[in-house]
Amino acid sequence: MKKLRITVNGKEYEVEVEVLEDTDSSAPQLPFVPPVAQVTPMTPPPTAFASEPRQKGAFKASTSAYDANSLTSPMNGVVIEVPVKPGDSVKEGQVVVVLEAMKMKTNISSSRDGVIADIKVKVNDSVELGQVLLTYK
Repeated sequence: MKKLRITVNGKEYEVEVEVLEDTDSSAPQLPFVPPVAQVTPMTPPPTAFASEPRQKGAFKASTSAYDANSLTSPMNGVVIEVPVKPGDSVKEGQVVVVLEAMKMKTNISSSRDGVIADIKVKVNDSVELGQVLLTYK
């Protein structure tokens, strides 16, 4: 005898059932095979500096596609230093912003020679990929 609990229309009943024949035990047990997920690798977006060599420890930001006078962030992070100010002349490769992401400091360098017109971020600002950091004259 087996004691079972059955719910009918929301009401529970306890019943005793006599098992006359157990057909489940004669059925072969198949091993569990987990489903296979289709994984499509992500392709990073093309960047203006992908083929250019980088100087060790520096991350060269790109100029915005819509405005050659803007320097955009190549990553998400928090601004921890801005070693330049409006009116400063900068050389290509010079560090202009330092970001922190996942407890790592990343130097963002100028994408070209020029004069800083305006700085769009300040220390402790959170920035996102593609956000304008500064503009050139």
